[in-house]
Amino acid sequence: MKDQNILLVKEKDSNELKAVAGIGKNGKLETVEAKAENASRFLMFDRTDANQLAGIMSDFNRRVSNEKNYQVFQVHYGKFEKLKEGLEEVLSLPHNPKGKELLKMYEVNPKDFAAKQVAEDPKVLLTQGEDGKLKAIAKEGADGKLKTVDPTKENADNFLKIDTRGNALENFFKKFSEQLKNPSHTGIYAVSAKAVDKMAVFMEKIIKVNPADKVLDPYRVTPEGKMQEQEQGKYQPLDLNKLDWKEADKLGLSGQSLQDALKAMSYGHKSPGLIEVRMEIDGKELQAKARLSFEQQPDGTIKIQTHPFQEKPDFEKPFLGVMFTPDEQKQLATTGHGGRVFELEMTPGGEKVPALVSLDRITNRIEAVPLSEIQIPKVLKGVELSEKQQEGLKNGQGVLVEDMDKKPRPGEEPGGKITRIIQYNAVNKNFDFLFTPEQRQQHQQERAAKAEQKTAPDENQPLKARKAGEVWVRPVQGGVDLTREQFKDLLNNKPVWVEGMQRPQPKQEGAKQIETTDQKGQKYNAWVWPDQDAGRIRHTSLPPEQWKEAQAKKQVQPAEGFKTQVAVNNEGKTNEATKQSTEPLKKGQTQPTEKQQEKKEQKKEQRQSPDKPKKRTGHKL
Repeated sequence: MKDQNILLVKEKDSNELKAVAGIGKNGKLETVEAKAENASRFLMFDRTDANQLAGIMSDFNRRVSNEKNYQVFQVHYGKFEKLKEGLEEVLSLPHNPKGKELLKMYEVNPKDFAAKQVAEDPKVLLTQGEDGKLKAIAKEGADGKLKTVDPTKENADNFLKIDTRGNALENFFKKFSEQLKNPSHTGIYAVSAKAVDKMAVFMEKIIKVNPADKVLDPYRVTPEGKMQEQEQGKYQPLDLNKLDWKEADKLGLSGQSLQDALKAMSYGHKSPGLIEVRMEIDGKELQAKARLSFEQQPDGTIKIQTHPFQEKPDFEKPFLGVMFTPDEQKQLATTGHGGRVFELEMTPGGEKVPALVSLDRITNRIEAVPLSEIQIPKVLKGVELSEKQQEGLKNGQGVLVEDMDKKPRPGEEPGGKITRIIQYNAVNKNFDFLFTPEQRQQHQQERAAKAEQKTAPDENQPLKARKAGEVWVRPVQGGVDLTREQFKDLLNNKPVWVEGMQRPQPKQEGAKQIETTDQKGQKYNAWVWPDQDAGRIRHTSLPPEQWKEAQAKKQVQPAEGFKTQVAVNNEGKTNEATKQSTEPLKKGQTQPTEKQQEKKEQKKEQRQSPDKPKKRTGHKL
């Protein structure tokens, strides 16, 4: 244990230093007397790994409710008894200048320790390469010029790591001013050396869309070699260089899995969808799906919060001490909101707290926000809310707000107005802007009209194969060019009657071979319709519904006038008129033609003529 440190703490009203044993579930700091016999209970950490202590301090800030009542020191385990005595002596003489210097050597400030460690983490510089992808600036080459490498873990040893707090970054830019004078239009970014691969994937996607995106501001380096100062305000992105990236590694998160979620999460939102994570439950490592979010700690560091997915809302158990009634369950399942104030136990066995609840439709979990944390604005999107509207929002109700300022979309003129039902969402910790019933109906009609326009073929363009549901529809069926009206009906899953079809349709991509009525190439008429259940186009002698009924009864019959044709050509059957005929029958034919009858008579005469004597074969004796 020669490389282990322990923590000693002095409580506010005590002169004795005790050793930290841990932090209890109730948030209370657990201590024991700093004696050798208690060494097995000491909370120890690797003195050479500052990240271990940073994690302990971050946990201390998050869980210990009265951290101001403690003074914390880190000491070497091998000398803890001697150091304890020395520190206690100094603490008894608070005005001794030499004593103050000694205290500084060992004292740890839990509030800013983790943030200080994060700030001290070296940064890696990223810039856009000639191929348009982000590259990490590597160490100086033999020719004195900077090199770049792909920002992957395999190249981590080659990254140039810089302390961005002092003059190192500025001096670096001065030294390589010629090379860095005109970097690519996207600029240079400084990211934590612990997350180069993950940040590069995320930032590369943002840069392709908009290099000026504000979410990149925390990482930009100015041409003078300084970190760009962030704007002050409510809606500013988090600096992910302050994130505990070891947590991301423990959860099995990669740059690919995070790239579509980090922007929303940087602004304090949950990930838009579910992400595969690795979790430990009852000592077993399992793969699970969850939404993720970031939570900024009091010391400025950022932690990852997981919101696991479940198959359905759990209404069988109490939620924070409350059992929802059947009506409340229906309200949550239908609207996603509780619609009223609930008295909840935010901590087990704690006092009741008024709160609003909502259902996360992605994870199927219920979440709550105390009323004390909800700020109801007096003005919303340019509209001054009445006291009644403010009270309704605070009570979790949906409130109609008219003529709010509309954020113009690209190509729209500013100055537009919108009317919506506003309701607080405890999952997003923000307001939902919902359609009124009339607006919802109108929106559905507009969507249906757009969908119809999308499926309707252009009158001036030749018809092309299109997909109707799960079935590909081609404009030529059985060798017959469909009219635009017929093709439109098929795209709308309506059957059409087509005459004069002949050859079977070639197998379509994404669909199965169609069914044809006459397999011997003679022209035929049939109903043509998309069979969504089978995923193919069908040609049937009966309309779809009748054909399905007949199939169910196993009594499928071809259309009148085609029975003889199908029976002879497809099923090999004959009647007295068609006996001995080998020619396929044509549309509506029930009797052999004159030519077919002549061939039939010739065959009959051949069978009735005496057979030629067969040549005998004998055996030689």
